[in-house]
Order: sequence, then C-alpha cells, then structure tokens
Amino acid sequence: MAEFRRGASAALASLWAKLDEEGEWMSLPQHLVDTACVAALLWDEWLADSVKRSLCRATGLGEGQLRSVLVFLAGVHDVGKATRTFVHKAQFSEQGASIFDGIEREGLSLTMSRREADATAFQHGLVGEVIVEEWLSQRGFRVAGLASVVGAHHGISTEAGVRGRAGRIVRSYPPEWRAVHEEILDGMARASGFEEVLPLMPEQLNPEVTMPLVGLVIMADWIASNQHAFPLAEGGDLLERVRCGYRDVELTAPWRVAVADKGTPDDFFRTTFGWPAEFMARPVQRAALEAVESAEGACLLIIEAPTGEGKTEAALAAGQRLAADLGAQGLLLAAPTMGTSNGLFPRALEWAERNTAEGEVTSMNLVHSRKLFSQDFSRLKVAGVGTDEPGHGSVVARNWMQGPKKAMLSNFVVATVDQVLLMALQMRHSMLRHIGLAGKVIIVDEVHSYDLYMTSYLQMALKWLARYGVPVILLSATLPKETKKSLVEAYRSQFSHEPIEDMSEAYPLLTVVDKKGVREVEVEPRPTDMEASISVIPEGPEALGTLVDDLIADGGCLLIICNTVRRAQETYREFSTTYPGEVELHHSAFMAAERAHKEDALRVALGPDSHRGAGRPERCLIVATQVAEQSLDIDADVLITDIAPMDLLIQRIGRIHRHRRPDEDRPPKLRPAQVYVRGIVQREPFPLLEGGSAAIYEPAILMSTLAHLPVAFRRPDDISSLVQATYSPGFVPPADWAVEYAKAKATMRKNMDRAESRASTFQIPIPELASELGQLFERYHSSMEKPLLGEEAGAAQVRDTEPTFEAIPIIGTDYGYRPLLSLARNDSAVDLVDDFPPEHSMAFHLASSVLRLPPRLARGDAFEGNITRLERDTPAGWEHHHLLKGKVALRLDENGEIDLNGTVLRYSSEFGLETLDSSPADRSNT
Repeated sequence: MAEFRRGASAALASLWAKLDEEGEWMSLPQHLVDTACVAALLWDEWLADSVKRSLCRATGLGEGQLRSVLVFLAGVHDVGKATRTFVHKAQFSEQGASIFDGIEREGLSLTMSRREADATAFQHGLVGEVIVEEWLSQRGFRVAGLASVVGAHHGISTEAGVRGRAGRIVRSYPPEWRAVHEEILDGMARASGFEEVLPLMPEQLNPEVTMPLVGLVIMADWIASNQHAFPLAEGGDLLERVRCGYRDVELTAPWRVAVADKGTPDDFFRTTFGWPAEFMARPVQRAALEAVESAEGACLLIIEAPTGEGKTEAALAAGQRLAADLGAQGLLLAAPTMGTSNGLFPRALEWAERNTAEGEVTSMNLVHSRKLFSQDFSRLKVAGVGTDEPGHGSVVARNWMQGPKKAMLSNFVVATVDQVLLMALQMRHSMLRHIGLAGKVIIVDEVHSYDLYMTSYLQMALKWLARYGVPVILLSATLPKETKKSLVEAYRSQFSHEPIEDMSEAYPLLTVVDKKGVREVEVEPRPTDMEASISVIPEGPEALGTLVDDLIADGGCLLIICNTVRRAQETYREFSTTYPGEVELHHSAFMAAERAHKEDALRVALGPDSHRGAGRPERCLIVATQVAEQSLDIDADVLITDIAPMDLLIQRIGRIHRHRRPDEDRPPKLRPAQVYVRGIVQREPFPLLEGGSAAIYEPAILMSTLAHLPVAFRRPDDISSLVQATYSPGFVPPADWAVEYAKAKATMRKNMDRAESRASTFQIPIPELASELGQLFERYHSSMEKPLLGEEAGAAQVRDTEPTFEAIPIIGTDYGYRPLLSLARNDSAVDLVDDFPPEHSMAFHLASSVLRLPPRLARGDAFEGNITRLERDTPAGWEHHHLLKGKVALRLDENGEIDLNGTVLRYSSEFGLETLDSSPADRSNT
C-alpha cells in the first residue's frame, strides 16, 4: 500500500478526498490506502472467526483470499471521487481554486459535459460501483454483487436505473480520467493481492456475503475519515500512521473467553458467576450447558422454564460455551422493554467482567433510546469496570461505538429486542447491524411477550442469523407450541426442509435445533411451590370494593392489574380515598424518571429482603397495568387481575407468593395464594368482555382463556398444559359460545393476516430469495417510504403499535417555563428563559422526564395540528443543547393541564397523564 501511495501518478495525487473548514485537504490516494489498511486490521484484529468461516463457506474462498477481497474493496471504495462532479464540491472552499489549478495542471479537464452537469444522480458511491463493474467486465470476469459493495458504502444500495445513466456518463469521460480510474483499480488489485484471487471468485456474491463486506468497508471508511485518528496532513511511515490511527479509535478485539473449560457443570457455574462453593446448578442450567456442548456448530436453543429457574444465567453460560467453541466476537442480550434492559445491564456487566480473560479489555454497550439516563451505563462510560481479582480483565464503553448505527459493534450488548428485529427491516446502514450481530451469540428474553407482528420480524431475523451461522438462545416462561414451532422452522430452514413432527408439551423443556435435527430435552421440574385458588368476580366497582375490603381487613399487600391506563387510574381513584396513603399507582403514562423511581421503591418494599416490620408494608394496594406483568421482582399476597391471555395471566400470577416468607409476613387470611379475575361483564350465555380488554387482546384468545381457567393453579406444574390448551387450534368452545367464538376467531384470523402483511411490507427477503444487495433496500427505490430512513422511525416499524409521539412536560410561566417536577414536588424552581439553552444538569433532568402521549393525538388529521402546537410551545433554546435538540415540549398551565386542540390532558405525580372529558373552563363552571 505504501508503494501504491508513493507511485501514484501526479494526476491521481492531485485529486482530493477530504477537506476541512480551514482549507486543509487530503489526497485521494492517501485516503484509499488509509481505508484499505484499516480494513486489513479489522479483518486481522476485530472480526470474529465465526464470521470469517461463514464468508468462506458462502464463497468457497480461504480466509486469506477473502481478506484480499475486503482490502481491495476498501481500497477502491472512493474511486467515484475521481470525477469532475466530486472535484467541483471544493469550489466553495478557500483552497478550491488552488485544488482546481493543480488538477488541471496535471492534464485533467474539469469542464463537465452537459449530461454530467444535468445529472441528478451522480454520487461518488454510485459512480464507483459503475467503474468497478466496468473494470471487471473489461478483464472478462463476472462477479455479480462485488461492485455493489462499493456502491453501498454510504449505507444503501444503488438503484438499477440510475446505474445505467451513470454508466453512460462514465463511459463518455476523457481517456486521461479513465486512466486514473484504471490506475486506482489495477494498483489496488496488486497491492491487496486481489489480482491473484479474482480468477477464483464465484460468479455471484449474494447478500449474505456482500452485507458483511459492506459493513466492514463502512467501518474502515469511518475510521480512516476520523481526522483525529488520521490527520489530513500526509507523509511519514504508513504502517505507523495506520497503527496509531486504529489504536486511537480503541476498538476491542474479539472476546477471549476466560473460563470456557472449568470442570463439572457445577464448577462452571460457580466460576462463571462467582457463586459460593456449595452452589449446585439447577437442572435447567445444567441441561442448557450440556445441550450446547453436544450441538453440531451453531444452534438454536429454546429454554422454557418458570420464573425463578435461573434462565438468564443458563443462557449466559450456554452462550459463553458457544462463543468459545465457535469463535464469536461477543454476546448480545435482548429484553422486551427499556426497563427490563436496564435491569439486566448490571447483571450482564458483572458477568462480562468476570469472564473477560486476565489482561484483556472488552467493550460493552446498552442500546435503547434512553440509555443516556441509565446510571449503570453512565458509570461504565466514565470509569469502565475492572477488578484486582486475578484471572479477570476489564470491560469498557468505547465512545466510537456509542452512535445508534455503531451500537452493535461492541463485544457485549444489552438492548431492547428491537435491536435484533431491526436486522430484518429495510433501513439505511443495516449492514452495520448485520456485521455486528453476525459475530455474536444472541440471547432473546421473554419471547412469549412478542405479538404476531414482532414474531414475524423475529422469524426473519432467525433465518438470517442461521444463514450467518450465529447461535441463538430464546428464553420463555410460557411459550405456545405453535409459536415455538414457527421459530424452530425459521432457524432450521437454512439447513433443512424436512417437516417437523409435533412438539412436546413437557415443562420445563429445552429445544435444540442444529444440523443434526431438532431435539427436545425434558428437564426435571422443581416441586410445586405454590397452589393458588382462582375465582372470577363480577364486573363493577361494588364487587371489587367489597372483595378488597374483605381481603385486606387484617392487612396485607394486594396487587390489582388492569389492562388500560384509564382503568388503572379509575381503580386507584376509587381506593385512594378509602385507604389514604396505602395505595400506589403504576403505569406507563408517568414521566420516565418518575416511573423508574416508583418502580425502584416498589421493588424494595415488596422484594425478597423486606419483611413486615422491616420495610414490607403492613397494608398496601398496588394498582398497576402490564408494567407489573413481567421482569418486576415483587411479591404480593393476593392478585386481582383483568382477564388476559393465559400465558400473560400466568405471568401476572408470578407476582404473588414469589418468595419464600415466614408466615408472619402474610396475614392468616392471605397465606393461601388467591387469584381473582375480573373484566367479564357477563358469562352466560356467552362471555361479554370489558371493552378495554377486548380492544387490547384478541377476544377469541380471552374466551379460550376463560374456558380453560382452572379453579386451582399449581406452579410450575400447570403452566405448560394451560398455555398449550388455550392456544390449541383444536379448541372447541362450549355450545352456547359457538357462534360468538366463531365470529371472534374469524376476526382474529383477519387481524393476523393484516399483521403479517404489514410486517412483510417493510422486511428484507428471506436469504434464499436474496440474490442481489438491492433487494434488501427495495422500498427506498420503489416508493416514497422516506420515513424509513430514520433509526427511530425504523424501530417503530418492528412493533405493531399505534403511532404516537413523546414530549417533555413543562410548566409555562409569565417569564418562561420550569420543569414539571418542580410543580410535583412543590419546590420553587427559578424560571428558565425560552430563548436560552438550559445548563447541562437541567437539560439532563428535562430529557429524562420524557412522556409518551396518547395514540389518539397522532391519528389521522389530528397529528399535524398537535405536533405543530407542541413545536410552537417548545423553548427555542432547546435546539442548542444536544440532549434536547429535536424534542418537543408539552407546555402545561399551573394546574398541570393543557387543552391540545380539543383534547384535555392533565399530569400529576399521583395519577400520571390523564385524558380528561372537558376543558378546565368547563369544569370550573360545574
């Protein structure tokens, strides 16, 4: 590469590639060799062995040969900058005239043809693809897809139609310009070793090859374009320049597993998690480790087990073994929500630090839209994590990998499940996600909580992960058999099309999918740890009030779960006057910071270490929505819940009698576990469901749940049988229900078809049907789907939720505004001025107070008027602070209210966000 740079013709050396505001510039050959050398280092020092093997399998080339292919592509990625269109971009800089003079002195005319001057699409990535394609053709080689890597190095493939027009312009270029193109391509082919590899290349490179290659080229280009790491000033020893620049970015090498082989399974778990010597691995944990040890290559492992069996630890241990065996770069742990991701992060961080080899440094990332407000992640960014204990290394959060496009490139990632599902979505720079995920072991938690729409994306992601040879571990407490079968078929489709026989209903159960087939491993269940009575109570406030009064007459902790925020607020309002100071409300319509604070306090009060007289309340009523359904480690005495699908109902039951307690912790009346189900307006002659429940969940599933609802529930004995019976396609309802159930089931089928159709609209094709890179970006070229260009908009596509928007609530004053929390805490904050950006601590406080507004405000014609109002009310100074830029404000009055184009909202720390039925003026007159 140094020889290529030294030997560059005067014409090539006169062309510019990088230009700063001060007029300093870097020549094109310098940037090309910088990028090529960084690509070589990425292959040698960053890329996982598992990805290298995957690329070798797909191409039939050896690792050294593929390295040459990558270095060549990185070295010619900007050949399209050797054009008059690109050169003219310097015309507005101070050095533009000087650059132009130098280029023309070397015989390269800068006068554009009319066709080039009028071209609307002649970007350098597009032009580079055309130049590489023609270079291959002139030498008699057809390697379909190779040139597309150059064309896509800005995060999106090129369009066939514009390639044709660009090709005609390139072919009309003067010979002296075409000579520069050939100099770049011929010289890079020699310098990279690609000249010898070219005759061995397959005739076509499919996206399973080109996506990872583009991802690596983008990484190399971004690193080589970092002016701190690679100054515009040229000269000096190239090897030293590249090594120093690469070190400056501080990428971490693939994970070298610290304790891959440590005796028995019990020894393995003790060493892996730092547990005491007397610890014995649970049956599920031991079985998971044994299952992956016997797997042939990459595999899918599904762990079905009740809460409390240590599934997360089983998955981390199994993932660690797979990473060691397959040479993975790291591991990703995905959870359903930001809250659950935050909860898993410190556990995963401790595990990662303990299992990084002594003297090694690995990187870790928390990935969701509010990670900046995680204290655990902030501490890692500032100081990293290390230990003086021998045998362990260090874990850090590297700055270069913090942007949303680069988030998957760290060794360890804790994220919301969206970050895995986005792999299946057509979106810009998706190749960086593919290269990041392709080198990891993927763990997806709480799989049962994903609806059909999200499951469709998960199935597509599983197909691509299997094609890349990525091991995947799925965790669930209650997984319907048909859902599990669809996930198994998705992963298995990449190496077998044999039909899958009926799957077991045993519980706990492990399912292993690899090239040897599908194996199910029954695991010894733990003894029954709870038997709860289940009763259906009449709908209405009177029946609820009478029941609550009776249950907690002698104290106790009662949990009421409602299916909607409004129903939870109404229920809270009913009891807060009767039991003042003893009722709490939890739902998603609280500000993010307040919700986190409330949930943390609840975990402490009802956690395993609190007892009556020592932190556990004598009497309390917890009214909540689905936020209490999973991943919230609380232990109540009794549950009253709205009707919900059986698997979710079982999750809710998991919030009572969760921990072993002395008898005195629970009043005598509540020592037997009790569950009460409401939300059924009538049962005869057929079920009539409360409106909110029927709107959120499929009535057909709720009817089947009601039909299978037992009078007594044993944990864990009854979990699988109840879930499988409820979701069984063969369910026959009672005769009196038949007509209504048939209607509900027909509606559900239509909803499922619509969900699958909507999901497929934005998905990439299955690997078998993806022969060209452009097929993974078709919607960009075939329609006006421009909203898909954004990361945030893309994330919204993988969840089947109504469109909405978030706002930061503030209190408007005569002189400006103050944060809403000032009103909630009755303190007297100084007013902030609209036109000035707040200081950092206040900006952080405001940004962490974000609130999701009701979906109705974003529906149809209402959206434009509401977002315009919010933007108008947003302080102008927010645009000048990075934490607040692009955010909108919900400017409330002193009563915490706003009339937003006819929809009246009110926020309080007691109720959260409420939608009121009348305006403040109307209420003052009644």
